[in-house]
Amino acid sequence: MSGIGERLKGKVAIVTGAGQGIGEAIGRGFASQGAKLVITGRTASKLDDVVGKIRADGGEAIAVEALAGNREHAVQTVDRAIAEWGRVDVLVNNAHSFTDYLPLEDPRMEENCLIDIQSAFMGSLQLMQLAFPHMRDQGGGSIINMGSSFGIRCEPGFLAYAASKEAIRALTKTGAREWGKHKIRVNTILPSALSPKAIWYLEESKTHEQELAKVAMGRFGAPEDIAPTAIFLASDESDFVTGQTIGVEGGATML
Repeated sequence: MSGIGERLKGKVAIVTGAGQGIGEAIGRGFASQGAKLVITGRTASKLDDVVGKIRADGGEAIAVEALAGNREHAVQTVDRAIAEWGRVDVLVNNAHSFTDYLPLEDPRMEENCLIDIQSAFMGSLQLMQLAFPHMRDQGGGSIINMGSSFGIRCEPGFLAYAASKEAIRALTKTGAREWGKHKIRVNTILPSALSPKAIWYLEESKTHEQELAKVAMGRFGAPEDIAPTAIFLASDESDFVTGQTIGVEGGATML
């Protein structure tokens, strides 16, 4: 990295699920533009590795071991940002438990739905609620939630995942409506990248070519393909963008 940019200079960002994949790419991208980072995830060693990379590149970051959907962990995360830097400007809700794909009639589907809703939807809601008073009192902020094209396309076997991701889009739009008066923007990214979870799915389901055929750009994305859009939404450049769903997935889904 050749120096630190200034698009996010002075901002404090929380990025969940940042120990690898898309979350790591967004966290490192934010740091490269001057943001101070609190990154969370389930595995301390992975978080420490990402923090080390950010610091080696001249950025500032701290790690908090946390599970998405655990309110106590969410409180600790926001409290740490406030204790370290006194504010929260950006929240990226990227963490999401990933359940096995199942047919709709499988009796385990109800349990899968509860797991996905708790981690993805409730986890996003909790952190939004906890970040809200700080963003309100400081005069604004940006919240970036992660949806999925699977929620729109409703691929077979993914009811739990799709339902939780569509619930997040409703959360985004409600937050944008209610909090716009406080200059808090809330948007959803539909990302598609060869993260560890995506690679696992393509291998397990043997659908690599089938899924690739749906992508207008003719290639799968990388985590680094998602970061620029997140940087834009976190920056003041997008201060009139809220309540939107932005696909960063090569045209697999076109709204």
